[in-house]
Amino acid sequence: MNNLKKLGLTALAGSLVATSVYAGDMSVTAGASLDYTSKSEATGNNWSMGDSVNFNGSGDVEGMEVSLQIELDGGTYDDYSLKIDTGEMGAVTFSGASKGVGGLNNYADIVPTAYEEVYDVTDGDDNGVVGNISSTNSFAYNGTFGDFTLSAFYNPASTSSSSYVVEHSGLMDGLTLGIGTGEVTTTQDEETAYLKFVTGGLTFGYQRSEIDFAAATTSDEESDHYGVSFAINENLTVSAGRQEVEFSGASLVDEESTGISASYTMGGLTIAGHANGTDNQAGGTENEDSKSINFAFAF
Repeated sequence: MNNLKKLGLTALAGSLVATSVYAGDMSVTAGASLDYTSKSEATGNNWSMGDSVNFNGSGDVEGMEVSLQIELDGGTYDDYSLKIDTGEMGAVTFSGASKGVGGLNNYADIVPTAYEEVYDVTDGDDNGVVGNISSTNSFAYNGTFGDFTLSAFYNPASTSSSSYVVEHSGLMDGLTLGIGTGEVTTTQDEETAYLKFVTGGLTFGYQRSEIDFAAATTSDEESDHYGVSFAINENLTVSAGRQEVEFSGASLVDEESTGISASYTMGGLTIAGHANGTDNQAGGTENEDSKSINFAFAF
């Protein structure tokens, strides 16, 4: 038996055990994707494939919902978490692997897009984007109280990281405002503020973020990111956006990224693509353009 089968059976057995203990439900979902991505400054094979299998189990314990989620990606553990949802008092999640579900990790980029962000592929460092915090063996809290939502993250490593976001959605119909702050070990501080407005099939978003690095040799970053998406119908969505990143280094110029994207869903198949471009990568003189089309299948 190969390692993938052993790993899949082990995850399935663990989920079944959890299901029997909590007398709850279990589901298995899977997905596969085929992607073609071209880059103006790169050569080689532009085709790639992705796959994932998700095991989800849940049950009731004294009025609280306890749920387990395990994801296999490429035959290895990619994400696994345990969540206790109290209902009115919010939910606490422990993430054992890479994907955090609280604080700035949840709100790194709220600007609407039909597919990927405007800097995807063309800016390999995600300059000016907050929430790049390790989530291995971390805790998260998410709760909604009236018009306010609180999201918090804490990683109790030897050099701990934490972040917090407060969101408000009661000023007017369709408008959401948010502010967040975080600390990544002792190396950097992060702040963000954003707004999102939804009316009909139209969604507009704007986010301003700042990253201050402790090391004097590392340039601080300030970014402005805005975009709009439009759901033409329940299957087809298009979007456009722009991001500008300013660096504190005297020798660096502003990085500018623009992009358009679209996605179309029919049954279990989603076809999506983007055309992105980034000028002055990381404040330098290099430019990069990228075009991509992706076929994603859900099972």
